[in-house]
Amino acid sequence: MSIELIFHGAAGAVTGSCMELRSARHRVLIDCGLFQGSRTLEALNFQPLPFDPHSLDLVVLTHAHLDHAGRLPTLVQHGLTAPVICLPPNRQLLGPMLNDAAKLQAADAERRNDRPDRAGRKPFEPLYDSQDVARLIGRLDTVRAGKWIEPLQGLRLRLWDAHHILGAASVELNLDGQSLLFSGDIGDGATHLADPSSPEGGWDHVICEATYGDRDREVPTPDDRREQLAQAVKTALARGGNLIIPAFALERTQVIIEDLVALFDAHKLEPVSVFIDAPLADKVTEAYRRFDHAQRRGPSPFDHPRIRFVRTIEQSKALNRISGAIILAGSGMCTGGRVRYHLLRNLPRADSTVLFVGYQARGTLGAVLQGGAKLVRISGADVKVRAEIASLDTYSAHADHAGLLRWIAARAPISGSLFLDHGEPPALARLAADVAALPGIPTPVIPSLGERFRLEPRSACSVAGEARSDAIRLVDGADWHSRAARLRELLDIHLAKLPSDAARAEALEAITRAVEALPATQSASPDAQGVATPTMLAAS
Repeated sequence: MSIELIFHGAAGAVTGSCMELRSARHRVLIDCGLFQGSRTLEALNFQPLPFDPHSLDLVVLTHAHLDHAGRLPTLVQHGLTAPVICLPPNRQLLGPMLNDAAKLQAADAERRNDRPDRAGRKPFEPLYDSQDVARLIGRLDTVRAGKWIEPLQGLRLRLWDAHHILGAASVELNLDGQSLLFSGDIGDGATHLADPSSPEGGWDHVICEATYGDRDREVPTPDDRREQLAQAVKTALARGGNLIIPAFALERTQVIIEDLVALFDAHKLEPVSVFIDAPLADKVTEAYRRFDHAQRRGPSPFDHPRIRFVRTIEQSKALNRISGAIILAGSGMCTGGRVRYHLLRNLPRADSTVLFVGYQARGTLGAVLQGGAKLVRISGADVKVRAEIASLDTYSAHADHAGLLRWIAARAPISGSLFLDHGEPPALARLAADVAALPGIPTPVIPSLGERFRLEPRSACSVAGEARSDAIRLVDGADWHSRAARLRELLDIHLAKLPSDAARAEALEAITRAVEALPATQSASPDAQGVATPTMLAAS
């Protein structure tokens, strides 16, 4: 029997992961994550779901990062009655992650609605609230890794450790006689394992992520990683200002704390105050204590006297008055959370440093800063970038190009189709080109947003429905908001170069005439109409 596979997210982009399987008897959803990045892409979070949650028979969650789990509460809000299956750690992680996202949505909506430039417009509304989160948690059904279960007649599945973050899984499914494998987000450790091994006759269809599909890097040992962190910290603090590290609250913050404490204890780094200004990271750390550190001997790095969790708004504001400290704050891609307030204070300071330790999706503030922008817009304000912008590529929880090739090669033979998702166009293109040379692997398929495919046993897929007509525009990170910020930056540079105030006045008059001559449009953008698009806390 044929199955239909639909890509509702993470197709041509790295956020909004959501795939649907429709068979003659069942409808199954794999993940339901937030779209993050440009305002254009984030607006998809508030569009009607492209499926009826009440019609779903099962939801499978690969892991708790918001780009995979961040819209799950909207499913129960719109009638989900099916169970949500995941690995055990997610029961402790999802509550803090989703409640924090709900609070940030509410706070961001209130802040935006209070802005003078939004007077008279339709107010922003949060996507969901804590009650929706509680109802979602009540639908969780956890299973052990590697154990077959049969939640529905004609459907068997088991979850495998994806070595990405705590509780991350790859999903093996046998539906109506077809063997399917969804990689989820996979870490380097998963690329060296044979499990899940190919079923007899090979996989019918495999769906693999491609986040780092165009990047090869040497995976460092913990000691090498810490040495690189020590050098980055020394260089930053020698400038005299603060070191701001945008960090994902789940996994990344905990690993960096461990590394900093190890460097302090080994006398490889002079102990300085490390402020964890992310209430979510505080809550997630408690889950880590239970799952990841149950066998630890000796004191926990999270109890080190130099590690200080910032729990109140007043404590967070007090950090505005300090210099020479390390501040870890969410979110990792600077799309929300307290890190934006620290960027407001520190980006204009030539003595401060912003250190990125994670992937920056196109269109996010983090990606704009990495790209060398000298003027960015934060919370309605234009902010000059004088701080040093640095990056460390040693903390990624994703497999790189070589690792993804290893993982795919180990899944051979694939008798039907290989789909590459969860990647941006350059990563998808390079990985697809190199995968094509692997024995036993078919030419990869790169789906677009909204595209539907018909899956048959041991046969290549066929297109069952075209992608959204606006798919390419939606995944383009350079939407009008970022282009407008760039235009303001160029205007400032150009005006500063002119020889006199009279020349500047003449230039401004010419620009004003050009703007006034632009044709008026009859239809406003979704954001201009007040569609609620509060920026979410990023966690990929």
